[in-house]
Amino acid sequence: MNTHALKAGEDAAKKSIVELVAMAGLKITVGLFSGMTVIVADGISTLADTLGLFASYIGLHLSRKHSNKNFGYGYYKIETLAALIISIGILYLSYVMALQAIYIFQNPVQGKFVTFAITASIIALFHSKKLEKRLRTAAVKTNSQSLLANARDKKVDFYAQFAVLASVIANYQNIQYVEASVTLLIAVLIAKEGFVSAKESIYFLLDYWDDPKLTRKIHKIFNKEKDLIVKVKKLRLRRAGTFIFGEAFVEINPYAGIQDLRDELDLLADKIKESSSYIKDFSIYSHISKEQTVKVAVPIKSGRGLGAEVANNFRQTEAYLFATIRNGKIKAHYVKKLPHLDKKLTELTDFFEKEKINILIDNKLSSLVYYQLRRAHHILIYPNFSDIKKVRQTLELLVIDT
Repeated sequence: MNTHALKAGEDAAKKSIVELVAMAGLKITVGLFSGMTVIVADGISTLADTLGLFASYIGLHLSRKHSNKNFGYGYYKIETLAALIISIGILYLSYVMALQAIYIFQNPVQGKFVTFAITASIIALFHSKKLEKRLRTAAVKTNSQSLLANARDKKVDFYAQFAVLASVIANYQNIQYVEASVTLLIAVLIAKEGFVSAKESIYFLLDYWDDPKLTRKIHKIFNKEKDLIVKVKKLRLRRAGTFIFGEAFVEINPYAGIQDLRDELDLLADKIKESSSYIKDFSIYSHISKEQTVKVAVPIKSGRGLGAEVANNFRQTEAYLFATIRNGKIKAHYVKKLPHLDKKLTELTDFFEKEKINILIDNKLSSLVYYQLRRAHHILIYPNFSDIKKVRQTLELLVIDT
């Protein structure tokens, strides 16, 4: 994700701030003129939302600052901190509104200017829905927790407006306790949303991770590289504001070459970054362990056992002896004839891949076969020395060398 997305989030927050200030002013003015405490409380709630969006705006703006020597991971968590501040403000607001509800229970007041009060409530209802949609869209584009917290607040506010409208009508019908009950209900709903947002913000500041779908997607990317990646030992992801940072500790095929590691691990990291536009950085730490069991393929021109004669070139090769070496000792071996048709490039590579070999003794393979086996399947091509005539000698030298 680039700075354009963050800038779009800023613009959405800025536009919403202006609209909320105007809406809060309208609600408070109508509430004071009509004598409806629930409308005044709703206006104060809207004003608090304005402060929350301002915190989002500041957080998104600072998130676009580049990292430096003191803040190596950038300023991205400022946005999460802003979401926490918003949540605390929402919780405090719910407390204030609960106190106001108790006061209304004890001191019910008959309102006036019914037309203005109802009109203001209807306008606020539609505005809350419009604002919730805008902020949620911006939150998804920027992966912003603070914008999402504000969108949730507007969703609650949309449903609360129905209750406000109902309480206004009930007040003018002289139905007691409805206004106080609605005010208390709004306070409870706001407290619930504030608690959820505060919990998420604290968790993300503590590097909590809650997206198993992305985790599975990254594991699948590693699993597709089974010739190179033997095992994913640990995968860690964490949020930092609008971005995601990750790292993986993997066990590498010990027969892969240095060139393979450099190129393919870089490609893997790029694929993982492409899996989510929110991944800012992803590091892969590799470990190469020593294999206790090795499977070797030796080209032979005659014979069937360990005393078979090694083929010096591909034309002489009639079969391959496959030997399993475990802890430096030859444990098992068998011979598999190589039909003439299998000498084609694709069929030959399939032949070796099916046998799941780790090391192949060279018999002057063509460059295409060599490249396919060495670079694509990470099979180590071991030299065929001219003074080594028998399979047993080849395997003994291999045990010493590896």
